[in-house]
Amino acid sequence: MFKVGEYSENEAKIIAGYLKDAGFKVDVKGLVVAKMDVTASLQGKLSEMKERDEFSLKYERFLAAIKAAVEKASTQEDFRDHFMGELDPNWREIRDSFHLLKDSSEDVDEKTPEEVGRSMAEFILALSFAEDVLNLNNVTLGMPIDSSFDDPVISIPVSHNDFDLDDPLQRERVDVDMEKVYEITIDEASAPFYPDIDDEFRHEYQQEFMKIMALAKVIKYLVEQPAKGKMDIEDFADRCVVDLGDRNVLSIDASLVAEEIARSLEKKGILKMKGNTIKWKA
Repeated sequence: MFKVGEYSENEAKIIAGYLKDAGFKVDVKGLVVAKMDVTASLQGKLSEMKERDEFSLKYERFLAAIKAAVEKASTQEDFRDHFMGELDPNWREIRDSFHLLKDSSEDVDEKTPEEVGRSMAEFILALSFAEDVLNLNNVTLGMPIDSSFDDPVISIPVSHNDFDLDDPLQRERVDVDMEKVYEITIDEASAPFYPDIDDEFRHEYQQEFMKIMALAKVIKYLVEQPAKGKMDIEDFADRCVVDLGDRNVLSIDASLVAEEIARSLEKKGILKMKGNTIKWKA
């Protein structure tokens, strides 16, 4: 079976519907998958962190903005707005420019795309830093900041490659998120039905369409140019490498899955496999 991809339940139903309508033999299987993210950080009192090379003045600027925003905010959203406003009064305009730049190749206002990107990167870092500070120091929004915040516990991200088990300030966090996805597979021999796939599918799922088309091109080449007599699986694998086109070349290498393709064609009665030998049927 040829794997088309993994999708949410609703999207899997849509894709499977398109393929079934085109005549494909489709299998949809629910799977539980886990995604793991490993991060590292330095965590300690501000006075300790100031002695580290990783500490920079921007973190003191972030802390000043946190102090100013905490007493004004009663909700997380309020805090974000006040905090970002303390960092940069024009943060909303920069955010809007960033979203416009993602959808347009034209310059927005007077800022270059690089400037907008750098500003957004710092905003994201600042918000993450602020959330950690609030949690690590049990800060309550809307309440006055007491003296304990003179030397708060802070966390600074560092490269996981530089993680040192002997460093008492280093922390490592492993996040494992599990979700259910739906895997769509098709029978390899049904790939030649790709011209019958609805045009809307071709537009919405271009990568999937190209993958299916590539498989179909290999199978079409094998079926339309069958070898005479017998051949071993290694020679068959060589025939599973196809280059199409002159100026715009589509290069397809299916040699590593030659046996799977042969098994699929055998089920369709196109060839016969016996051990390591393949014989094309007349």
